[in-house]
Amino acid sequence: MSIRRAGRGILEIVFVVSAAACAPPFTPAPLPALPFAAETTLTEIVGRGVVRRYIHSPSGPWAIHVLEVDLDRCLAVVAVKGADSAAGRIKTSTMLGDLAKRVRVVGGVNADFFSLASGTPVNLLVVDGRMFTPPVAQPVLAFDSSGTPHIATFHLSGNTLAPFYPMEAVGGRPALLRDSVTLGAVDTEGQASFNVGRNPRTAAGLARSGRRLILVVVDGRQMPYSDGMSLRELANLMLALGARDAINLDGGGSSTLVYADPASGGALRIANRPSDKEGERAVGDALAVVRRCR
Repeated sequence: MSIRRAGRGILEIVFVVSAAACAPPFTPAPLPALPFAAETTLTEIVGRGVVRRYIHSPSGPWAIHVLEVDLDRCLAVVAVKGADSAAGRIKTSTMLGDLAKRVRVVGGVNADFFSLASGTPVNLLVVDGRMFTPPVAQPVLAFDSSGTPHIATFHLSGNTLAPFYPMEAVGGRPALLRDSVTLGAVDTEGQASFNVGRNPRTAAGLARSGRRLILVVVDGRQMPYSDGMSLRELANLMLALGARDAINLDGGGSSTLVYADPASGGALRIANRPSDKEGERAVGDALAVVRRCR
């Protein structure tokens, strides 16, 4: 463990778990300056190229959970359905746990909005090149054949997805940032209770020309622990964390961030506190960060 100074005089506690001697060195970047005061900041190296952060601010109050992923370090992001059809609801931690039986999962979050009745995702879902649900006129977080992420709106041209056919894709709404500019949809998307109201949130951001992925969950509806964020507050947070482009994913009781706990041999843990009184909610799909090489 080490303690270093982050932005605005914040002391950041960094937890480091020793890696194999042959592993390339990995040192996480310091926590950037935040647009609010933070009383607690913790940084933990989950694995080479993966950093988990916890930030608690009395300003909201906000409990913020972050997973930063360096896609240049043998890591990839995949969409997960947990069923062989578009329908069905499964908890994020369960979907990632089942996936971990086949590949090494280092973390992930819940993904698209979905039908509460059927569990079918609202927008485009592509898993390993297979389209489960078609696109609608809303943004999508999509990964091309090289693993590079994009935030774009897709449509069907005949039987082909355009502007390209992704290998992995999940939907969301709205896009929060484009080229480091907050988009107007953060104030106009849906009803005021959705955009201006404070709610638990899940978001994904892209930095460093798409080679760095920032996954964020903000807990909410749990005063005085954490109130949640409006979409504009969420966009400001993503910008402060270094995202150039960002998208809002399903929030509320669906918001869940899972990580491979290095102190427990990589066992998958839920980092945040899902807001439903029953605990973690079963959802329509998820995003998983997996290790592609050693």
